[in-house]
Amino acid sequence: MKRLFLSFILLTSAVFMMAEDFKYLNVASNGAEESITLSTVQKITFTDTQVIVHTSEGEMAFPLSEMEKMSFSATADAIDLLPLQTESLQFLQGQLVTTGKGLLRIYNANGMLMQVANISQEKAIISLENLPSGMYIVCLGKQSIKLSK
Repeated sequence: MKRLFLSFILLTSAVFMMAEDFKYLNVASNGAEESITLSTVQKITFTDTQVIVHTSEGEMAFPLSEMEKMSFSATADAIDLLPLQTESLQFLQGQLVTTGKGLLRIYNANGMLMQVANISQEKAIISLENLPSGMYIVCLGKQSIKLSK
């Protein structure tokens, strides 16, 4: 009996220590992602049709029929945390305008590498016509932006 009790205590301690590593609740629903800071989450409730996340800032409802995933992580994983424009990356009138040199990478919303370009001039204009409509992450050096085409 003591062995069972000790095992239970150790397992419970391990779960609480692992939980301290998580800082965000990540929700993917209807093709969009949202990262919610765990310190603001008060409770999560389920209805027949929705998941409702109650935070200190209000409520967020996600339809169950559109829910793709819900997870906890140490970092914010949502794409919407990236800026739409940076000093060296801008998406203007369907074209990507870069300022700076380096390796440019374009990823789709699933993280698949879609296009790579070695930018060797100080300013470049890159057409994205060959990419299908959707959400993309563009990286050049330490700069990253999201864009919707």
